[in-house]
Amino acid sequence: MKSGKGSRQPSAGGPPGRELAELLRAHRFRLTSQRAAVYRAVCELGHASPRQIHEIVRQTHPMLSLNTVYATLETLARVGQILRLTGLEGSLLFEAASPIHHHFHCFSCRRVLDIQDPTLDEIPLPASTRGQLTVTRRRVEFYGHCPRCRRHLGSAAPKKEVPPALLRRGKARGKGSSPPGVRRTRSGPRRA
Repeated sequence: MKSGKGSRQPSAGGPPGRELAELLRAHRFRLTSQRAAVYRAVCELGHASPRQIHEIVRQTHPMLSLNTVYATLETLARVGQILRLTGLEGSLLFEAASPIHHHFHCFSCRRVLDIQDPTLDEIPLPASTRGQLTVTRRRVEFYGHCPRCRRHLGSAAPKKEVPPALLRRGKARGKGSSPPGVRRTRSGPRRA
């Protein structure tokens, strides 16, 4: 299932495109079939650990090592095509760099939900730092309990949450259903 990452997302079996090849070439890298497969897996999985990406890529590249996946992820991050995220408990995750969005981390199920709101993209620097710093990218992180976990927690969960209108529309992943407007991804060990 695709994560709805936008026009940069390659089709499941198709090539990632000339844009990625040109970007890699500008940084003195080649677009190999392994790099293309890793990039496709990142786009398809959403917020994924290197091990989850490795599991997907090994279906088409059985000899690909986990070390090669790590090296490829670092290369793709260096050229700006993917982003590193830190999940709860410090887990390393990767996602496609486009479109610009922010994150909500659920303390209960450890999912990372995308939040897309243009007002978050325009948060200014404090007046005391203006003129001293140049912002090239913004990332806003929210932490709490997602709507599904709040239902399971009942009255024990805090009452404030991200308004549903701010949660990015997308397809649900994994077991169970998501509220409208929530794109679920796994961030951590797979659960049975």
